[in-house]
Amino acid sequence: MRILVSGASGFIGGAIARAARSRGWGVGCVAGRSGPGAGLDDLPWKSFEDWSDSGERFDAFIHAAALRHRHGVKREDYARENNALTGRALRTSERCCSRFVLVSSVAVYGWPQRLPVDESFPNAPVAEYGQSKVVCEQAVRGAQPFTIVQPSITYGPGDTNGMMDKILRMVARRFFVVPGLGRTRVQLVYIDDLARLTLDAAASEATKGERFICTYRNPIRVGDLIRLSSRAVGRWIPPVGPPTRLLSAGARVFEAAENLGLISREPPLTREKLATISVDRAYRIDHMRRLLGDEPAIGYHEGIERTARALGLR
Repeated sequence: MRILVSGASGFIGGAIARAARSRGWGVGCVAGRSGPGAGLDDLPWKSFEDWSDSGERFDAFIHAAALRHRHGVKREDYARENNALTGRALRTSERCCSRFVLVSSVAVYGWPQRLPVDESFPNAPVAEYGQSKVVCEQAVRGAQPFTIVQPSITYGPGDTNGMMDKILRMVARRFFVVPGLGRTRVQLVYIDDLARLTLDAAASEATKGERFICTYRNPIRVGDLIRLSSRAVGRWIPPVGPPTRLLSAGARVFEAAENLGLISREPPLTREKLATISVDRAYRIDHMRRLLGDEPAIGYHEGIERTARALGLR
């Protein structure tokens, strides 16, 4: 296989490029603003346009470049950046690749009350990041042969601005508070598993014209997630915390202080951050298992331990 990867200077795209190289695949990387990704200096890096004009051919374009969902990004920037990037990627792919693989997100489904979520659910994003991914998916569906991978919250070594990175650092400082009884669920996927399954999808005939959710088989209670995080960093966190409504009120105070310029750094608590761990979520992976005959192998315990070690918190 020969693949072209966008976003290879970032967390997910970089992991995909390194995993493909370890398989002995030919890998080209799309150069972005950040320069070559860690450990990928030996690979060729060119702009979208330069790859289009290069005359080289690839079996698949894996588009992992995106403006990531994070605090401080203006809402309108998600649509402008992510949709423009996907448009450029599609134009390049049509010139030099046989297939287009989009790394999208389960954010396209929003937070439905009926769970678990599967690919038959309608798109119902709750914020601009998820909406931008909906538009990207729509553009891809009208293009060349495609596959759409929809990961859940992804974590692991190399992440510097994700949910688990922040949780582990806060737990290490004993600065994390469990919302209420910690009964709500989240569902994660470890970065190595996402990279492996994305590459498998790019090489599979069965995934052409398909989109599938990529996550662990089962969700985990927030309270259990924090207990695993506590063990991983050697700190104890109370298993029960203030009610979610009280934390929401505190989040509003932090947001107001930020708007007034009283906080110069990212607030430790916002309503969006609180929703990430207080809105109940669960997803089904039956479709991925049917298409690929596989699923993520690195579970919560091992993945969190690896991530804590990579952060130097052990």
